[in-house]
Amino acid sequence: MENYDAIIIGSGPAGQKAAIASRKLGKRVAIIEGWDLGGSSLHTGTIPSKTLREAILDLTNFQQKSFYARKDALLDRKEISITDLSYRVALVKNHLKAHLYRELTKNDIDIFTGHASFVDKHTIEVKLYENESILLRGEKIFLATGSAPRKPEHITFDHKRVLTSTDLLLMDVIPKSLIVIGAGVIGCEYASMMAILGVKVTLIDKNKRLLAFLDHEIGSHLQVALEENQLEFIREKEYTSIDIKEEEVLVSFSDGSHISAEKVLVTAGREANVKKLDLYKAGLSVNKRGYIDVSEGFQTSTDNIYAVGDVIGGPCLSSTSYMQGVYAANCAFSKSACKAMDIYPFGIYTIPEISYIGETEETLKEKGIAYEVGRAYFYEISKCVITGNKTGLCKLLFDKKNLKLLGAHIIGHGAAEIIHIAQLAISLNATIHYFVDHVFNFPTYAEMYAVAARNGINKTLHKETQTNEENRV
Repeated sequence: MENYDAIIIGSGPAGQKAAIASRKLGKRVAIIEGWDLGGSSLHTGTIPSKTLREAILDLTNFQQKSFYARKDALLDRKEISITDLSYRVALVKNHLKAHLYRELTKNDIDIFTGHASFVDKHTIEVKLYENESILLRGEKIFLATGSAPRKPEHITFDHKRVLTSTDLLLMDVIPKSLIVIGAGVIGCEYASMMAILGVKVTLIDKNKRLLAFLDHEIGSHLQVALEENQLEFIREKEYTSIDIKEEEVLVSFSDGSHISAEKVLVTAGREANVKKLDLYKAGLSVNKRGYIDVSEGFQTSTDNIYAVGDVIGGPCLSSTSYMQGVYAANCAFSKSACKAMDIYPFGIYTIPEISYIGETEETLKEKGIAYEVGRAYFYEISKCVITGNKTGLCKLLFDKKNLKLLGAHIIGHGAAEIIHIAQLAISLNATIHYFVDHVFNFPTYAEMYAVAARNGINKTLHKETQTNEENRV
């Protein structure tokens, strides 16, 4: 039996960083991967889906359509093959996998490929692919096994015409029509990508709004943008069955109606990858939502076992998973940095993309905080016009009394990149004057912060003047 200070199960974002952070603290570390180095984030999740998105944008010349693309762009899209798309995805995945392997081996981290399961709270059995098993003992164990698409039991997934998000990335041909069930993040992302390719996409959800957690105004902008790209959104519709026919897939609804398409993508959320771990042998179990509960320092109910990433539930972002891995290692071995991440951005890679941080108008109203809004529309920003990205909005929310920035919401090209300017301002407790008191390069996307800030401040000044005049009267 090999003995380690830290054993990490799973090599996705959370596992990678937990392993490297533990090694930097001078610990002997092993990482176990049951599938392929990099986990689902690298092979079926974040990386391939975002690479596919970039390939679609490039091959369709989507960003330049307002300048150079023909009006009848569908004719061009028909020339794009699945090979064109999958080539880029494979290239990126192979590069990042090789980089990850170099990073782990450079840090003297032992890598085991096989299925892990608990023998007891310190002992892990690894079933290797050579039909052999080994035992590893760890002083601390980190669960970073990620998540997989949830597959409702009443649906028959043949993985060719009724698909999960993983299956979509493995398609051998681009379909002519696609029904996407579930207007969550994954559903909206893939629906928007397929629409840009010229696929007839129908997006269906039982709720009234797309991505209901978004700031309402941003969600409305997204819906308009998707419909402009010929995507049909059917709201407040609940399906009862999905039937595979000879040449189509039929989706039936509770109101007696039905629609059909060449393929159906079901996005019913994700669930923790824990089924083969034998958690009970380590004194662990999942909660009602199917995830592992942890303390603020990512410690489970078993004192030497920590859990990070998607396996503990939301926010289920690669970005936060990276940080959770680092924090968990520090908490386990140095008792430092044991704090929750209370401020971080969300990135949603629809077309157009969305990113936000902090409060929404809805949450501010619930909290009774008096606020003001500053807006900058992409068509006002020189860089957006130059690059052909005139559709979008930058929305800043700030305290009406002290002008402190409370939230930022951006929809449009580059949103996930430029949101970090707002992240910095919120982290520093900056006021809206932060953006108007500094010079931004011109022309840049970042300039929209200054435009939005001036818009908000002007509203505040105008209302103050109006109030003073009313008081004098």
